[in-house]
Amino acid sequence: ERVMNSLAGSVRALRPSRRALSAVPFSIPATQIVKDMPVTQVSEADIARWCHQSVGLQHELSRAYAKALAAEGYDSAAALALAMPHELSKMRIRTGHARLMISRAEHLQRTEPVPPDTRSAAPAAEDVVEVAIEEARTQTAAALRAIGWDEQDAALQAEIMVAAETCGNNQGLVKMYQPALMAPAPNAAKPTVERRTSSSAVINAQQSPGMLAAVMAADLAAEMALDRRAGPISVVSAYNTSTSSGQLAYYAGRIAKRGLIGLCLANSPEFVAAGRGGKPVFGTNPIAFGFPTSAGPPLTFDMATSAVALFGVLTAKAKGESLPHGVAYGEDGEYCTNASEVLERGAIATFGGHKGAGLALSVELLAGALSGAAVLGQCESKKVAKSWGHTIIAINPGALVEDYALKVDSTAMAVRESGAGLRLPGENSAKIATRREEAGCVPIPRKIWESILQAAGQGLAEA
Repeated sequence: ERVMNSLAGSVRALRPSRRALSAVPFSIPATQIVKDMPVTQVSEADIARWCHQSVGLQHELSRAYAKALAAEGYDSAAALALAMPHELSKMRIRTGHARLMISRAEHLQRTEPVPPDTRSAAPAAEDVVEVAIEEARTQTAAALRAIGWDEQDAALQAEIMVAAETCGNNQGLVKMYQPALMAPAPNAAKPTVERRTSSSAVINAQQSPGMLAAVMAADLAAEMALDRRAGPISVVSAYNTSTSSGQLAYYAGRIAKRGLIGLCLANSPEFVAAGRGGKPVFGTNPIAFGFPTSAGPPLTFDMATSAVALFGVLTAKAKGESLPHGVAYGEDGEYCTNASEVLERGAIATFGGHKGAGLALSVELLAGALSGAAVLGQCESKKVAKSWGHTIIAINPGALVEDYALKVDSTAMAVRESGAGLRLPGENSAKIATRREEAGCVPIPRKIWESILQAAGQGLAEA
């Protein structure tokens, strides 16, 4: 009872309505609820350990969740994907099953206490350290200065990565795991505005990181949209960036904080196939929206058009973990869960089949071809060209309608209240960020934090 009280907030967000629970009896095997998932055997302890380390459930509920899965006859590796919060928000069918399992786990926890399992308790404490948010910014900026960035650029990149880490996004400080990859590219220079009108601009990033170019583009787009002489809509593109811009919602939210609507698109090198059996042609090609609200943080929605983000695959490889089935292809063009094979000889899949491929193509044309970045068919490869693109649009709603922020509030509330357990896009990230900001600390994988500290003290010589 004590465990369930302490977890009430997080469990309540996943708890289904009575109607939903009664609609799917517990006697139905999980393999009938979630179809087309491979049956790769994993132990109950493995599932419990995953739930605790990667999802953050307390030990008791993690073991109860695993026990519930076993009781339902569901012991495949896809159970691990069910436990991942970002997967829950993407896949409704998996969400429904996970809700049933959480509810079942609650019942088991109340009626059948699970004996302690010391094996699942130790790794999390060893692998993650709690770091003051300000210290994380300071040390990350110090590491970036030590590997070649000036004070301004180092501070800005540190701010963006720590912001992603604070809200639980997987494109945060993982970038600092190998500091050498974050060092300035050869002949890199600060981004410059190459072409400009009253409502548009083109930025040549001059091989600077995507983070620096995207911030410059977002700020310039916002300034032009706020200028009454220029009109309510502005478009700013950036090209010739050497790396990813990370969490795209950061830039859409940055625009929305100024009372504007932000729309951000980014393309990247060939990691994603247009369909099963195809070779990589698209980047993960994310798109993000930011909407102003009357109080509190902006409403943001950020998604890759791929079935999984590139850093999700890189993280799985680093941890030696399997990918969920159906999110990537192997060398033979068939579905593959081996992250190393996907990265070296395979491809990531688009989400939602042809619909995801259509969105990926649209982002490629808007953020790649329109921005001036490397274009498919006109270069050897986007990876070789190293010219990633961004297109950022800012809209001043005040020129079109009054009280837009209040309309956003009203719409968001209506959606949230339309069903039990529903949450808005970006809401979970905002709650995580608020909770961590109030505590003043952020959890960082120990190896990444040690890498940051080593680079801050010794530069690239020993990092």
